[in-house]
Amino acid sequence: MLRATILIPTHRHAATLPMAVASVQSQGRDEIEILIVGDGANDALRSVALSLAAADRRIRFFDFPKGPRHGEGHRHVALREARGRIVCYQSDDDLWLPNHLDVMEAALKEADFAGGMHVNVGKDGKLRGYYFDLEQPAFREPYLEWRANGLGDWASGGFGLSFAAHSLDAYRRLPEGWATSPDNRTTEHWMWHKFVRQAWCRVKCPPVPVALHFPAPERASWSDERLAGELRGWAEIIARPDGMARVYQAMTEEMGERLLRQKAAEMGRHDQEIRQLRAEAEAGRAWAVERDLRRMAEAERDRLVASTSWRMTAPLRALADRLKALRSRRAT
Repeated sequence: MLRATILIPTHRHAATLPMAVASVQSQGRDEIEILIVGDGANDALRSVALSLAAADRRIRFFDFPKGPRHGEGHRHVALREARGRIVCYQSDDDLWLPNHLDVMEAALKEADFAGGMHVNVGKDGKLRGYYFDLEQPAFREPYLEWRANGLGDWASGGFGLSFAAHSLDAYRRLPEGWATSPDNRTTEHWMWHKFVRQAWCRVKCPPVPVALHFPAPERASWSDERLAGELRGWAEIIARPDGMARVYQAMTEEMGERLLRQKAAEMGRHDQEIRQLRAEAEAGRAWAVERDLRRMAEAERDRLVASTSWRMTAPLRALADRLKALRSRRAT
């Protein structure tokens, strides 16, 4: 059995696929296999994939026709032929960091499914890391309920394809592997749920970056040349002796800025809540004073009414007393 199987789904990124594959090849491991799974590849992508396979005996290209959604079912077919002890994933437009395979292997020695720290590269060139740990209820419970955890900008709701790994044995134990996901669910998260929901599945989430993700929606208008140029530039940075140090430094600085912004926002909301409570207290005190004054006014009115009535009926009370006295004398 090989140390690892790396599965790379691809549909149209012929320009970036070579660099995505190169970041896997540079892990320095011979005892791996790389399965490029085509989902309706065009001629350009097919040519690139076949060239990569011809140049590296570790690479196999599966040329499938376009499947439903993202061709998830093709991934299952390819994994039937997997020979690695663990299975890692790579997107055709992402880059692995040099520590990827080592981190995943270490995590899966004590787990069945693992996910590293998700890191996005913004189109502004900033690295944004997001903490997420399925071992913690604050993350796990909302994740399995398909709702946001609400922990703030420093956290995320999961990790993408390039950040996950699992043992091949765990995959084969699942009731269902890769299959077409519902339209309202993210393909990868639909698959990760299948692991996390199993009572027997041990999960580890190493809090370290293992890949760089380049979100496609932000780059929808970019040309293939620009996309390839961006990955090429980052690949050069990563390959330098201080490459990982630069990644960590950039991530730390950016996350620090986010944490400060979040704290400032929380303090602003806190101050607003205090002002609101004070206003409510002032309004409450004003209402209480108004209530007491109203009660005093009503009491004074009742007193005056009672006093006036007593004075007005005084002659009648005097006449009644005389009649009573007269009746008493006659009776004697």
